[in-house]
Amino acid sequence: MKTTDMTVARLSAQLNSLRRVALAVAHPGGPGLYDELVRELAASLEVAVVFVAVFADDACSVMRTLAGVIDGRPIATFQYPLAGSPCERVVGHAFRYVATGLSAELSEVDDEMFIEAGIDSYAAFPLNDSAGKPLGLLAAMDRRTIAGGDAGHAEAMLKIFAVRAAAELERLAASEALQRSEASYRAIFETAEDAIFIHDWDTGAILDGNPKACETYGYSREELRCLSVAEISSGVPPYTAEDALRHIQLAKLGRCEPFEWHRRSKDGSLNWDEVRLKPAMIDGRPHILAFTRDITERRERELALTRSEARLRATVEAAFDCIIGMDGEGRIVEFNAAAERVFGHRRADVLGRLLADVILPEQHRAAHARGLRHFHASGRGPMLGRLVETTALRADGSEIPVELAISVATVPEGSIFVGHLRDISARRAAEAERSALEAQLRQAQKMEAIGQLTGGIAHDFNNILTSVIGYLVLAEEHAETLADATLIRQLGQAQLAAQRARDLIAQMLAFARRQRGEQRVLALAPLLRQTLQLLRPTLPSSVELDSNVSAADADDGALCVSADPVQLEQVLFNLCINARDAMDGAGRIRVQLQRYGGGPWHCASCRARIDGGRWVEFSVADNGCGIDPAMLERIFDPFFSTKAPGRGSGMGLAMVHGIVHDHGGHVRLSIVPGAGSVFSVMLPLVASPQVAVADAAQVHVADQPRPLHGRVLLVEDDPMVGDFLAERLTGWGLEAALLREPLAAAAWLDDPANDIDLLLTDQTMPQMTGLQLARHASSVRPGLPVVLVSGNAEAFDADELARSGVRVALTKPVADQRLREVLREALALPSVR
Repeated sequence: MKTTDMTVARLSAQLNSLRRVALAVAHPGGPGLYDELVRELAASLEVAVVFVAVFADDACSVMRTLAGVIDGRPIATFQYPLAGSPCERVVGHAFRYVATGLSAELSEVDDEMFIEAGIDSYAAFPLNDSAGKPLGLLAAMDRRTIAGGDAGHAEAMLKIFAVRAAAELERLAASEALQRSEASYRAIFETAEDAIFIHDWDTGAILDGNPKACETYGYSREELRCLSVAEISSGVPPYTAEDALRHIQLAKLGRCEPFEWHRRSKDGSLNWDEVRLKPAMIDGRPHILAFTRDITERRERELALTRSEARLRATVEAAFDCIIGMDGEGRIVEFNAAAERVFGHRRADVLGRLLADVILPEQHRAAHARGLRHFHASGRGPMLGRLVETTALRADGSEIPVELAISVATVPEGSIFVGHLRDISARRAAEAERSALEAQLRQAQKMEAIGQLTGGIAHDFNNILTSVIGYLVLAEEHAETLADATLIRQLGQAQLAAQRARDLIAQMLAFARRQRGEQRVLALAPLLRQTLQLLRPTLPSSVELDSNVSAADADDGALCVSADPVQLEQVLFNLCINARDAMDGAGRIRVQLQRYGGGPWHCASCRARIDGGRWVEFSVADNGCGIDPAMLERIFDPFFSTKAPGRGSGMGLAMVHGIVHDHGGHVRLSIVPGAGSVFSVMLPLVASPQVAVADAAQVHVADQPRPLHGRVLLVEDDPMVGDFLAERLTGWGLEAALLREPLAAAAWLDDPANDIDLLLTDQTMPQMTGLQLARHASSVRPGLPVVLVSGNAEAFDADELARSGVRVALTKPVADQRLREVLREALALPSVR
């Protein structure tokens, strides 16, 4: 019975112990757990002391108790050195059981409490985390042998409680670590310089934002949590709420790259953010974190840079000059639109190619390579900063003149050479044209000056010849009266010489363009045929005269010009005579007539460039010696001749120049040295005339004239001419009042007492011209007939003469018969035959 009672008591104690163990192990943790564990363990093992200790320092050399009891009373937390203590062989090692004799291991300094309590038995179990890392120990001590010497029971009980204690330690450590981590992350979240948003995983709604987000967007945190993504977006695609949700969906899949977002702040301003979306677990749930950084300034700088680059690109592309960039290896890195236009290459085709292969002629490539080597060696180049003229190669293989300036810029990749090229082909052509125009102007000025001189000389000679020829006529009449045959013959020879002088003066006036012929529209072929018929007998039989005039007239129809036929005859005569003389009397002269159909050409005499048009060309070609090129500048000058003395006057080509240009034409010249010359007269083509060529003038022989009657005021400043005319008029029966000054004549006309029937006046006089005197006479004596005498009468406009009251303008020297007939008609006397 007694044994049974003991067994029941033992079982009851074990059940009670298990109940305590179960209650202690089942403790939810947190505050009071360690106190509960040491109390229940002390009761279960029936020991005086139980405590839980952990490391108190990072070196794991000092232990600190978390909870403990002694004789059922809590023990205040204490620390003790691990080394030399009974716990040294437990922590980090294994279970230790000391049945008795523990007092020998106790330190009087650190274990005074236990020595005083008489502790002698010891059992302890190490505390390790789930990875086996030492955390501390759970120890039990008593005054008697623990567990009655049953070390296995003591170990089992300590192990059960140690596992729970270790688990709590690990949980607390994890919780502390989590709290520290959360605190760290919260600190990062709160102090980050980038705006951070926390978005709901499913809806994308804004759950939170850090202070930087509030500062950047202008909202408080509470306001921010109530906003939708649409409210902080510009709303302009691709910056709408729908676009934001697409980015969030990509972020969930881990495929969202950083992107730029156009956001709207609380004040309505629009700015730019760089956004990164990352998935993250927060409180065990997935969220989307948005990290945004304000890049407005950077974006504006980039935009400004882009605009600047666009402006620079536009400037480069719009530049009239070619801009070509080349790197240090000589490869093309820039080729603007002007370069494309000038060189004929597309930009895409030449980028990366060697400049030398693209636009440098073969003769310049070696110098280009030397220049590059010199620059890399010295940092200087012979062409840098200079403006030079050279040649460049086009895509079609042609070379063009260019103006080139080279500058160098340093970039991260090295040196960039920038060449500014300008096609100066047009300028070169303009310079050549300007030189030609200057030569033409000089020639025109020279010819004009010579013409003025020649015209002046011719005018003075006309005055002299007028009196000479007039007095010869008077002398011939007197000789006929005397019936002196010898004197008549001698005066006739003198008259012939005077006529030759008059013809020479006519040529001089034709060159000076002071003697305009009577131009009319005529067919050129009949005139040339007629002239050639007259010319042929004057040529020696050793000169062959050939022409295509008849064939040209048949092929081209009537080639008509506006011209004076007599003057054109003179032109053809002079050219043919020159051709004859160039062949030394033997050879072939070919005259051709055609419609000109060639390109531009230059006039040989005035140097003008003629770009085409409707021209009739008649040419005179010879197979003589040609013309020395050194003489070309002077061959049209008056009195210039390469012929032997006495064989020419030097007025032939000068007259050709004057007559042809007076007809609006020009002269072409083709020379083959030693093989002949071709002079081509170019005249403007006009419509066909109703009457092509007038009949030859009929020569009428007048009957012996009757005397004239009337009073004539003669105004002539040249004494010889005036005296002769006064004598001649008197001889014809007229009363002549001679005045040598036009102002005196004007005053004479103003006096009504001076009776007059006709005014005969010279044109060129000092202080007042003949036309001015005629106008004065017309104003003071309306209806008074006026006859004007001039060395260049053909130059006057008929309407101008009529307005001035001039009935007839006569050319010096005036033939007697012509002057007498004009006076008779002006004085209204009947004609006599």
